[in-house]
Amino acid sequence: MRNPTRYLTPTLLVCLLAAPAAFANLTPSKSLADLTPKPEQVLVDQTVNGLLSRYHYGDKTLNNALSRYIFRHYLSTLDPTRSYFTQADIEKFSKYGRTLGDDIRKGNLEPAFNIYNAYKRHVAQQVQYALKLLQHKPDLTTHETYTFDREKAQWPANQKALDALWHKRVTNDVINLMLTGKSWEDTAKILRKRYKNFLSQARQINSADVFNAFMNTYAHAMDPHTAYFSPEQSEQFRIEMSLKLQGIGAALTTKNQYVTVERVLPGGPAAKSDKIHPGDRITAVAQGDDGKWVDVVGWRLSDVVDLIRGKKGTVVRLQIMPSGTAPGAAEKHLRLVRNVIELKAQQAHSKVMDIKRGDHTYKIGVITVPSFYRDFKAASEGKKDYRSTTRDVRRLIGELKQKHIDALVLDLRDNPGGSLAEATEMTGLFIDKGPVVQIRDTDGKVKVHRDENSNVAYSGPLVVVVNRFSASASEIFTAAIQDYHRGLIVGSTTYGKGTVQTLLDLNHFVASGKAGQLKLTIAKFYRITGSSTQDHGVTPDIALPSPIDDSEFGEATQDNALPWDKISAADYHPFHDQLRKSLPTLRHDHKQRVEHSAKYQLFLKDVAQARTMHEQKSVSLNLKARRAERESHEAQKLADVNAWRKLNGKKPVKSLSDVPSDESAPDVLLHEAAQIAADMHRMHLGIREPGTAVAKARAAGF
Repeated sequence: MRNPTRYLTPTLLVCLLAAPAAFANLTPSKSLADLTPKPEQVLVDQTVNGLLSRYHYGDKTLNNALSRYIFRHYLSTLDPTRSYFTQADIEKFSKYGRTLGDDIRKGNLEPAFNIYNAYKRHVAQQVQYALKLLQHKPDLTTHETYTFDREKAQWPANQKALDALWHKRVTNDVINLMLTGKSWEDTAKILRKRYKNFLSQARQINSADVFNAFMNTYAHAMDPHTAYFSPEQSEQFRIEMSLKLQGIGAALTTKNQYVTVERVLPGGPAAKSDKIHPGDRITAVAQGDDGKWVDVVGWRLSDVVDLIRGKKGTVVRLQIMPSGTAPGAAEKHLRLVRNVIELKAQQAHSKVMDIKRGDHTYKIGVITVPSFYRDFKAASEGKKDYRSTTRDVRRLIGELKQKHIDALVLDLRDNPGGSLAEATEMTGLFIDKGPVVQIRDTDGKVKVHRDENSNVAYSGPLVVVVNRFSASASEIFTAAIQDYHRGLIVGSTTYGKGTVQTLLDLNHFVASGKAGQLKLTIAKFYRITGSSTQDHGVTPDIALPSPIDDSEFGEATQDNALPWDKISAADYHPFHDQLRKSLPTLRHDHKQRVEHSAKYQLFLKDVAQARTMHEQKSVSLNLKARRAERESHEAQKLADVNAWRKLNGKKPVKSLSDVPSDESAPDVLLHEAAQIAADMHRMHLGIREPGTAVAKARAAGF
């Protein structure tokens, strides 16, 4: 068989609308009859097992421990909110937890299908119970609470406990809708339709969908980035990676019955609006400026995607529950014009920021790098003008030099990675020749990727800004800049995606021609110091607050992530240690400055409020109390908006609806990064041009 050596370095799946989901692209079916596996699925199961056993970097054995892990996560895939199975059901299924490993090796898929068929029956049962509850208006004066975040909750002990949970869930759904001004009659009508949709989804699941969900559970048990793609999902992946899909430019997933934003694609309508953020939940969709709102809570991901997609130039409106807010909180409405998202939307771009210090103004160049891209096809055809990150950044540096910048900021926030070659070559724009990253494969062999170009495009003070969504190739570049002491890293700890994947066409191993693909982790990245970027990410030299909750995102949040480790350091020579010695002063100046910055302090307040709201895991089932809570949140939000407007010299507004749709808060973090770059210029913290005594000493190994 072929040895899987084609390196791919994407991090989070760079989708335009939808990440592959357990039950996407479902084929309609009319009954709730039990589903059974098909003969060709047995062959795919055994092929995937063989490839994972032989070539996965983690070298995990399909033993009893891994079997139990797959079992637990398969149950969580089917019932992530612990709302259908009871603890009694889990105990009945427990026998499968001990045998799933052997079953996978033998191609025995019956346990996976038996569990799913039981799940489907529970869905029908609980939906009928919910519909029965809607025959009467619930008591909305109770002092009970409902825990809406149930991903880590215990399974209900028995049917009585499960029904009690659903009673609270239905009551909460009623309150959420009535808080928007709907009557009990309209609320009941919407919820009946929503709950019947749950049952309709179960009817549409077919044998292929169950198999895909189980195979993905097995693949993800190896590590978060190993995945099985069905033939349909493989085609979807190809379309999405071509970056030419018409839509809004956001990767979506499902979480707790909500279609949730996983990532916003730079350059797309969603990103340009600056109104959609990771963790936001889409609760309704409307077409055009006058179309009726369609409630999509509980819908399949693929169905919501179909509503959001559309022809270029057409309007879609989204109703969004902001990240971190509890169900029933005030939702926002967003109008977006669909567009074709192409690679050029993610190209690097630049601007100049003026930082005033007394009578002097520092000119700080800013280059935003949304991803590490390269037109491999044009490059392989020998075209001299092929597009690449390094070429664009080199050109932008030249343009900024002509504007006489004093320092440079590279903005890598939300950069998910991309081409390893580009990360290596772009590092070369800021250092002389030398190693950039080390890669160790499944055989333990280490290959060092080096910058072989001695020409330094920029030698002045350098700041690199990162956040939790800076990953993979972004972490390679950032780590190299930090390890060479070439520039200062500011922001928050990066994602921690230090693994390499290859994409295998399973049709090469299974004769059916409809086997799908396997994304397989085959290697690991290491810094030139020998430390892995896996799990730990890159820690900034100066930490800046972030609205992103690190406990929700990043490799460290995955319980099956490959561990951090270390290998021998590469042979490299850091620049002079002037930057390291100046770091305490830079930190001190940063601290003094932000303590007296009204905008920075207001930003800190916003972050703290968001964290407080995010920590809320339960809500009251008392309508009056919930209405008062919502009004309080609205008043606080209006006060915050007016505080920002005052700082920007604008008049206060009386209502949130009076805020212009294109108005957003200033980028406080980027402004502070530019301030730090100005500090570095003042302290002469660039590198010296080749030929100086320092450069010669470094080249000699001192």
